[in-house]
Amino acid sequence: MTRTKYSDRFCGYCHKDTRMEMVGAMEGIQGKIWFRCTRCHHTSLLEVSESTDPKANKLDPENATLYNPLQCFKIGEAIFHNEWNDVGKVLSKIKTSDGNQAIIVSFTKLGQRRLIENIKPETPVEIENTIGVVLHE
Repeated sequence: MTRTKYSDRFCGYCHKDTRMEMVGAMEGIQGKIWFRCTRCHHTSLLEVSESTDPKANKLDPENATLYNPLQCFKIGEAIFHNEWNDVGKVLSKIKTSDGNQAIIVSFTKLGQRRLIENIKPETPVEIENTIGVVLHE
């Protein structure tokens, strides 16, 4: 009877710290073992020397970039949303139907959320054309 081994690791597919089942080693590659996520059931080839401490892979709000819709973010970047008091990792970038850019972020408390990025501030001329009123300062 085969005994299974489990270890707490970060899953790159469901983006959570989860319990991973060791499936087996790959021949010819030293130091890497196949692990299956017990949450999403995806299999990943991971380093054996990786830390099994779940705190090692946690996102730190102090080291994360503060979210601002005027900024542009990179995939894999850690961001902190001040209003939600939550930290997350940028998973992907998309273009919205109105032509703006958005990012998909996996937050630790809230899960996946879509946030606007790289938004251009409107000029007074664009506002005038949109609402039909001239704004004077």
